[in-house]
Amino acid sequence: MLKALGLLLLVVTTRSEFTVLERRDSPPSGFLRVGPSPPDANNISGLHDTVYEVSTPGNSRYGQYLLRSRSLSLLIRCQVEAFVAPSKETLNGVNAWLKTNNLTSSPINAAGDWIAVSLTVSQANALLAADFSTFQNIESNQTVHRTLSYAISATLRTGINTVYPTVTFPALNLHRRSTPNYRLSSDCADNWTPTCIQALYGVPSTPATPAANTFGVCGFNNEFADNKDVTAFLKTYPSLRRGREPRESIIRITIGLQYALGLATGIPVAFISTGTGSTGSVDVFTAFLDEPNYLLSLAQPPQTVVQTFDSVGFEFESSFTPQLAESICHSYAQLAARGVSYIVKGGDFGACNPFSSTGCRAWDVAVTAVVGTEFTATETAKSAMTNDGSGGTSGYQDKVVSEYFNAINATDASPFNISGRAVPDVSALAHSPYIFQGQTILSQTGTVFSATIFASMLALLNNERIVAGKSSLGFLNPLIYQNPSAFNDFATGSNPGCDDSNAFNATVGWDPVTGFGSPSYAKLREICQKI
Repeated sequence: MLKALGLLLLVVTTRSEFTVLERRDSPPSGFLRVGPSPPDANNISGLHDTVYEVSTPGNSRYGQYLLRSRSLSLLIRCQVEAFVAPSKETLNGVNAWLKTNNLTSSPINAAGDWIAVSLTVSQANALLAADFSTFQNIESNQTVHRTLSYAISATLRTGINTVYPTVTFPALNLHRRSTPNYRLSSDCADNWTPTCIQALYGVPSTPATPAANTFGVCGFNNEFADNKDVTAFLKTYPSLRRGREPRESIIRITIGLQYALGLATGIPVAFISTGTGSTGSVDVFTAFLDEPNYLLSLAQPPQTVVQTFDSVGFEFESSFTPQLAESICHSYAQLAARGVSYIVKGGDFGACNPFSSTGCRAWDVAVTAVVGTEFTATETAKSAMTNDGSGGTSGYQDKVVSEYFNAINATDASPFNISGRAVPDVSALAHSPYIFQGQTILSQTGTVFSATIFASMLALLNNERIVAGKSSLGFLNPLIYQNPSAFNDFATGSNPGCDDSNAFNATVGWDPVTGFGSPSYAKLREICQKI
């Protein structure tokens, strides 16, 4: 019996022989081939130009993504979609190619640049000149159907950017390193309660009035927490005057949601979960495709979104292709053009191990990466330790990253990537915040807290601006890199590298350990009031 495959095609504008679209020499680490399977977007550069123009304070177009009325929201959606929608000629050509093979497609998003096709393995092999085989995850024994190479008609080469899943493999579900649990202490010198965090960063404790924006918390691949734990957390800290949680009883809330509800006081919080999830390996790429497509379909997406995903080794670069990563980045750029501030957590276990299951996923230039800091009773904001992977640059950060590379005499021969996206952007407390787990109050460490703390502050700042009749802050990095004085710089500390050595050291100014440092709510508020 032939198994059915569901393929996603990213269609871009085009200008019959087969031409290879993507190829890999072997499956990624962790997979073995065990046998055969049963028988240019219109203006991507314009999209990124628009993101920077509407997100950069001082630009004449700054903040123009925010449109209030429903009809105007629809208009801006159409404007964003126009940057990525394929031309009619391209779409007709792709559909004609599919029809010749007795196949049909259906769009999976409003722009129509992603289309879905359902077909059998034998049909996929014929359509794509492929050899779909069964590959087995050597750790879990789970099998998947993939090919190491595929091709398309040469006339469609500039019209199709990627076909998924073909040469992209699920990320391995590796064993996570454990993080210690600590018992209750109310002393801020030992552990950090939510009230201590509010005092540390100057976060307002009074509810936002009126609540004029929404705070989204994202979870992937069936990653949920128990509502009972969230309820216990909020009852234990009644002074937090919690945010407004979702009303739907079917929604369960991640651990990160405890701090979103606790710190973004008075802000409506929505939990969004995408991806399928499975035992042994996880198709996290589907989650990364589904999430922006869902948010882009909303007339008014949340102005602030924090991604707390932390369950699989998505950082396995060998598992996915550059075309797929680029295509996903374009989706998050569309969110930035819509005025969404998207915050991601950094990794938890250093810059060395590419197989760690909690590595940084902030490879997209249109998101803000937050890593963690560690405090003791005697340390101040000038002393910290953080755990994350680092590397690469993007336009708004070229100057500060170049200065750091010059300071450490970095070259192409350095044992890290000196091109592309540099992370992190900023940092916040990750060590010993309180959570409820299994109805027990514990203190844990993780960058999920760092990202949620910073995103909660951003949700409150967005609310203040909207109430004042201004735009939301949108993609935050241009503002951050223009205003490093709004952050408390860390001049000491490091993150771990290989063989218990330090990978990077914190320095004055931006560095790949803590970015620009930890935020000051008062300083950010002052900046937000001026722009």
